[in-house]
Amino acid sequence: MKCYFIALFILLSPTVNATDFDSIFEGKYTWGHEAHSFTPCGSDESYWVSFDWAGQAMQDFYKRNFKTPYQTMYLKFRGHILDEKVDGFAEQYDGLIRISEVKGYSFEQPINCQ
Repeated sequence: MKCYFIALFILLSPTVNATDFDSIFEGKYTWGHEAHSFTPCGSDESYWVSFDWAGQAMQDFYKRNFKTPYQTMYLKFRGHILDEKVDGFAEQYDGLIRISEVKGYSFEQPINCQ
């Protein structure tokens, strides 16, 4: 009987996923040789970007449509800042940010995002 209650407790307990800690971010995304970064609107901090399938369509759009190297693109996404040790080019940034879901992007920067 005791095992039944423990199993029931585990099944009914809420699970914690990385997406539970996600926030909505808006800012400038830049891609190029040795650069894969995001700077939130109104911030001086710049983050190395990490994503899997969630950001692939956005990055493909960027690669097909950029006009100049390292051109900034407006990006809105759901994600979170990771507390991980970084190396390589990512060491030159203020941290690592993970994209969980892209909400929108455009090469036209909104006036309120500088």
